[in-house]
Formats: sequence, structure tokens, C-alpha cells
Amino acid sequence: MRYYIADPHFFHGNLNTKMDCRGFADAEEMNGYMLRKWNEKVRKNDEVVILGDLSWGKAEETNELLGKLNGRIYLIRGT
Repeated sequence: MRYYIADPHFFHGNLNTKMDCRGFADAEEMNGYMLRKWNEKVRKNDEVVILGDLSWGKAEETNELLGKLNGRIYLIRGT
């Protein structure tokens, strides 16, 4: 299966509290929820094309996140 997604914004605390008001206690809780939902849907051999803005985190934490997400991931740079 191939999935397409745009703008999940992992590690973007203001998205949770000031913009979309997603309702999580903090960005860590939001990240955990999105990671769980992703891995419930996406299998190891699925392809996922991310159309920009995967993460607002630091390089190290974003790389760690990528290692936890199921699927073969293709990143398209956002603008």
C-alpha cells in the first residue's frame, strides 16, 4: 500500500496549544498519539510519501522518530 500525508508537524508544541488546539497536554503526548496511530495503520513494507513538514524537532529527535515510524518513508521537502 502507498500512503500520502502532509504536515504532521511532530514536535510542534504551538500547533497543539495555539494553532489547531489539538487538545494534548503537551507535544510529547501529541507525538506519542500520532506515532501510535501511524503504526496502527502503516505496515513495515508500506510506502509513505510525506509531502512536507514532517517535524519541527531537532535533527537528532527527528531521526529517532523516523526509526520508529512503520513503512518505507519518502520525504518531500516543504516550503
